[in-house]
Amino acid sequence: MTLFPATQAILDRCASDDAPGVAWQWESMAAEAVLRHGGSADAEALLPLFLSAPAAHSALVPVFARHGDRRLAARLLEATVVGGRLRESVPSGVLHAVGRLGYASATSLLWEHVDGSYDVSKDACLGLLHLPCEELRGVIAESLEKYEGAALFPEFLPVLAPKTDDPAWLERLVTWGENHASVDCNGGLILGISLHGGQARAAFARLLWDARWEACGSGTGSALWTYAGTRVLGLGLPQLYADLRARLHASADPDVQWEVLRSFITLLQLRCADVWTGVGADEAQPESCDALYSVLFTPTSDDGDTLTGLADRVFGSDDPLSDEVRHLETALRTAAAHEWALRAAASR
Repeated sequence: MTLFPATQAILDRCASDDAPGVAWQWESMAAEAVLRHGGSADAEALLPLFLSAPAAHSALVPVFARHGDRRLAARLLEATVVGGRLRESVPSGVLHAVGRLGYASATSLLWEHVDGSYDVSKDACLGLLHLPCEELRGVIAESLEKYEGAALFPEFLPVLAPKTDDPAWLERLVTWGENHASVDCNGGLILGISLHGGQARAAFARLLWDARWEACGSGTGSALWTYAGTRVLGLGLPQLYADLRARLHASADPDVQWEVLRSFITLLQLRCADVWTGVGADEAQPESCDALYSVLFTPTSDDGDTLTGLADRVFGSDDPLSDEVRHLETALRTAAAHEWALRAAASR
């Protein structure tokens, strides 16, 4: 069995008798490489290590979620659940993983965790998102109705709204977010809206640029789920950049210009980091970094403006956000070169 080098490095470091312990920071870095470039053999090889000390090896859970299968999901649950609840010290990401792997036998178990702590509830809802949930259709609707209009609620419960098979929930989620929900608790509403598919595109585009939603707020955590929503709906950054430029042209209000440009920069930061959201519906390959660099940072024949120029005009050239755009330009160039290197290696 040939393992990805980072997988072997994790196993070797953990097996070394003279190692005082593997730093979580190092293991999470190596695990991220396995997540991006590994496969099923890596998930299988890392499972015993995780089960030996789940809390110490929580960084491995996304690897199982992406590269495992239903048999691995069954083994995960068998070793980590006692009496219908996750064992103490087991990371809640296991709930997300078994659902994402399509292990339908876990449906009831995941639902029992929806009213848990923030992380437990989030991972249970994200796990259920990947399962059919026909038997839960009614109780999901009842639970949504119980919290509908509240400022605070289990934040990711709204991602399950499409499971009710009631298209009216699209507008109900929009109304909930616009009029009632706290911006500290709307990440699930944003993702839930996107999961209604093509019919949600117009509503999602409105909330994306609407300051009331703070959809790209990093402090609230919503930005990650907004980014996931753009991927779910196939809204690529070149398309969003065209929308941004149109909005900057249409509004002379400096506050509006500042907010929409900051929102786009946040989405670009997430794309440059190539974050993995764990939402199966966003797995489509995004635009290449090479293509994105050309769109954002190559002057056009129209006005010669680039994202860097827009930032200098809207924020001021000495503003930290303008500096961030210049850092992103460099990061995108580096990522584009890395993509070309990977293509060259793959073609040999």
